[in-house]
Amino acid sequence: MKKIVLINVLTFIFLILLIFIILKSLNYFVSGPPRYYEFVFNLEEGDLRKKKEKLTYYKFISNQKEKEKDDFLRYNTQEYKELKYTGEIKIENCGKTESGLYELIYATDKNGFRENKNNLYEQTDFILLGDSFTMSVCQNKPYDLKSQLIKLNNNTSYLNLGLAGDNYVKQLITLLNVSKNTKFDNLIWFFYEGNDFNDTLKKIEYYKKNYYPNHIQQKKTLETNTEKNYYKLTYDYEITNVYKLKVFIAEITSGLSSLLKFFKNYENLLNINEYNEALIIANEYLNRKKVKNKYIYYIPSWQRLTNYKSIKSKLFNKNPQIIQLDTLKKSVKEIAEKNGFTFVDGEQIFMNLEDPLKVFYYNLNTHFNRQGYRLMAQDLYNKILINN
Repeated sequence: MKKIVLINVLTFIFLILLIFIILKSLNYFVSGPPRYYEFVFNLEEGDLRKKKEKLTYYKFISNQKEKEKDDFLRYNTQEYKELKYTGEIKIENCGKTESGLYELIYATDKNGFRENKNNLYEQTDFILLGDSFTMSVCQNKPYDLKSQLIKLNNNTSYLNLGLAGDNYVKQLITLLNVSKNTKFDNLIWFFYEGNDFNDTLKKIEYYKKNYYPNHIQQKKTLETNTEKNYYKLTYDYEITNVYKLKVFIAEITSGLSSLLKFFKNYENLLNINEYNEALIIANEYLNRKKVKNKYIYYIPSWQRLTNYKSIKSKLFNKNPQIIQLDTLKKSVKEIAEKNGFTFVDGEQIFMNLEDPLKVFYYNLNTHFNRQGYRLMAQDLYNKILINN
């Protein structure tokens, strides 16, 4: 009897090890997005934001070697005050779902956008238009995109009209309203592959009345108490062994879940006609203003970059989700070029990395970390700015 029990135990251990080896092998050759929703978020109580905060906190305490230097520029220092931004000081409240280290705190300009000198609304070399990646959510100066660009060439000026939560429809409204009295020669319009397609041009009249300029008031304004450390994050999450196991299962099954996508159909993400109409409106406006150079810079998504290991096994371009994203990219490129924009693909500079996910915090679906914005700025410099 004891012999049978021992055999069964050993057989069970062998099967567990075999499954582990198979899953590890799949992760090495295939990879893909970890199944956090299925194995972590859906098995936890509370709202989704709190669940994401807990996961970030766990990754933060588990990856102390990746901890960034606490050397960003504070809003309450004399050096920051000498920049003489005229708007309110805003806090983004994004730190717990991004770095797990600190908050983003920044001064607004006269129109409520991030850290622009007011004279840039009169004349600037470049307008940067986009969403939270353009705004550089949760990166304090000097690690945000605009600061990185200035570091590469401080003879060029940038008016950053990036705003978290905006998509191409709201970005179009921002362009038409904010830059009416601005003289500029170049526009870089960023298209983030992850969600910038999520809207309809049918809302444009509604946004004209209700979105601008009230949209810029949504962030929390800081109190006058400059002694309080608003950057510091505090947590009360308990990380149990059961929680660690759920995260482990979510990550170890990423390769398997990626293979399962080959049996799933993915719909087109972009309304081609509406995006084309948006660029027609933008192009006509820019032509009237005699803007010389118009660019669409395509930012790859976390979903795309998580599949980078599949390139080795020749499965990358056959992955239905990658095909979906490639279809989106192709459509954006064709529509951009059709309407007088130069299309610039930002994928390769990230794919050239040994591990592209290192441009995100703890490999999670966050905005770019410092390395990510530095690389994107370098890519923009090499492909656009050096020619201007």
